[in-house]
Amino acid sequence: MKIGVIVDNELNNDIRVLREIKILRDHGHDIFVLCLACRNGPYRTVEGVIIKRIRLQRRMKNLLFFFMNLLPVYELIWSDAIKKFINLNGIEALHVSDLYLAKAAHMGIVKSLKKIFMVLDLHENYPFTVTTYNWTKGFLRHLIAQPEKWKKKEGEYLHYADKIIVLSSDFRDLLISRYADLPENSFAVFPNVPDLTQVNISAKEPLKNPFNNDYPVLFYYGVIAERRGIFDTIKVFKTLSEEGFPINFLLIGPVDKKDRKLFNKLISDKNIACCIHHIPWIDFSQFWSWLDICDICIAPFHKNPQHESGVANKVFDYMLGKKPVIVSDCIPQKRLIENYNCGMVFTDQNDLKEVLKELYSNPLKRKTMGENGYRAIIYEYNTGIFKDNLLKIYNPVNEQTD
Repeated sequence: MKIGVIVDNELNNDIRVLREIKILRDHGHDIFVLCLACRNGPYRTVEGVIIKRIRLQRRMKNLLFFFMNLLPVYELIWSDAIKKFINLNGIEALHVSDLYLAKAAHMGIVKSLKKIFMVLDLHENYPFTVTTYNWTKGFLRHLIAQPEKWKKKEGEYLHYADKIIVLSSDFRDLLISRYADLPENSFAVFPNVPDLTQVNISAKEPLKNPFNNDYPVLFYYGVIAERRGIFDTIKVFKTLSEEGFPINFLLIGPVDKKDRKLFNKLISDKNIACCIHHIPWIDFSQFWSWLDICDICIAPFHKNPQHESGVANKVFDYMLGKKPVIVSDCIPQKRLIENYNCGMVFTDQNDLKEVLKELYSNPLKRKTMGENGYRAIIYEYNTGIFKDNLLKIYNPVNEQTD
């Protein structure tokens, strides 16, 4: 089948979409991708995949997206491009990421005058997530962006799809409860699990440990922002140091623009500056090398509808690296960690302090939990296990549209 993948980024760093493409391609589907080109210069190719890019400078893309609820120019650009993409390549099905592209894809299908099967891949709980973005904050920004409109649009946009992919059964059940006319069999669950055929955790390069001591290292990987619980974690980290539980804290990832001033202030505190180290960005190929020098990993996300929609890919990666994982009590990640005894769960800052103390003081427990998490990934949480959830959507597509 000729499947057209629609994604409004530059594709090459979208790990989830690339994993899905590989699964579909390896099972005989012809894959075509329509994505963006926000810069000049060559992009990496994807073996066996034809990629068409819409040239749109990042600043313009962000501006058009910002005005999308006021002036839907962004949707019109995409719908015209999707129509041409369908007709040029003889597309039989569209795989669309994320909720906000659903209407553009639907309009593109209508304009193409073709009967196209449409799959909507929800990478997040977008109607909630958009309300947390800094570009929607403030009176004027909020007035223009109108983020609350996405709650009203969600039902309409979901119904454009023939099938819907979600990160977890929790998010599926939430949507079914909200939209009773969406049957359970219209959903497929495909978590952000690793592709073991593409991961070589033993291929590590030697790195210089940034800490001049032998204290255990706490590790966070990903976007750094207040909503992700990082500032709460730094405060607990400082308290532990003051109470005689010295620990190092390695953070890798970009800092949200609005949060940079406070973040820099927190990590510059003279009492902890020697034991906290921030790296703004690494190529993911280096992830396993940095993980190797760490002892405990953390996903301290604030409990909210977005973080209840599924487990972040970093949690699965921590587990694959045989590290114990500390998580906040967001239901999907809490259930995962507790079911496999591969880490500990906290509910507030005092709880986090006690959890860190326990793992700090018990290397054997850290090792056992790390091995438990590794086994869970090898035997139950990888694309080899979940790929059928994705494949059955398209096989055969004509039976699913009858």
